Amino acid sequence: MPTAAVNDIQIHYQQQGQGPDVVLIHGMGGNMSFWHANTTLVNLMKEFRVTVYDLRGHGYSTFVRSGYTSGDLAGDLNGLMEAIGLEKAYLVGHSYGGMIALHTAAAYPERVSGLVLTEVSIPALTHLIDLDQWPYREERKKKLMAIDPRLPAYLDGFNMYLLEYRLRNATTDQTLPLDRFGLRKGLKRIARRVLKLLDETTAKKDMKDATSLPEEMIRRVRQPTLALYGQFSPLIPVCNFLRDNLSSCIKVEVPEAGHLFPARLPEVFVRNIRDFLMAVETGEDLQQRMEATNEELKAALQEKEAVEEAFL
Repeated sequence: MPTAAVNDIQIHYQQQGQGPDVVLIHGMGGNMSFWHANTTLVNLMKEFRVTVYDLRGHGYSTFVRSGYTSGDLAGDLNGLMEAIGLEKAYLVGHSYGGMIALHTAAAYPERVSGLVLTEVSIPALTHLIDLDQWPYREERKKKLMAIDPRLPAYLDGFNMYLLEYRLRNATTDQTLPLDRFGLRKGLKRIARRVLKLLDETTAKKDMKDATSLPEEMIRRVRQPTLALYGQFSPLIPVCNFLRDNLSSCIKVEVPEAGHLFPARLPEVFVRNIRDFLMAVETGEDLQQRMEATNEELKAALQEKEAVEEAFL
């Protein structure tokens, strides 16, 4: 279990494959197993040298009480790259991991070859999100109420709050149909670990810090960037901001997908990442490559659905 000493803590990491360097960054409350479960690591390591790691306070990295702003965690990533000899790498992040990747690109541009930002919520851009204009709000609300009619109204559109609510009830309320979330009994197993992070550290407050990564800092990012968001995500306005304000950003909106589509649609997730990285490496036109990729994915999905329907 390799670790690196970074900013007075131990960061647990793994590295596999050969080729250009890619670092995968999980979201708040997760760990590096996210990249094993959705096959991103095993697929990318065929053509890249891939590094995965546990954020401070997560997995096997040191548990600390403070230092969870995107700036703090970008500093950890910069220190990890220096400690293990990564001069420069592509950064791929999901959710809060994407914010860490974006912050690293802005603060340490010499470290970053390119970015894949998946379902990233940025506190400085929350003013762009109007849930009353979100076309899927009522549909999502009906689905959530069908799962648990006791859900508080403030959970509309905010996945971290929904996760926290479910975790706080998971260990005591036997009436909650956890399998409807696709996490089954695994939710109970991770509840104590994630709630410890939320209750005993500054993570919950730090995640909302709008001053850590302000708009003017975001606009400084020049690296090739893929903004990868789900069609049903309330964060599409953030995706549009990234497309319009970063100098080299391609937007891809994944059909029939929400915040956790990397777990539900791993083949779509991995294919977008892989093709984007290869296009940057070879100098291919990014817009054309990603449009072609998603046309192929759409055709493959339609063919799969047709085959499945034939057997129903």
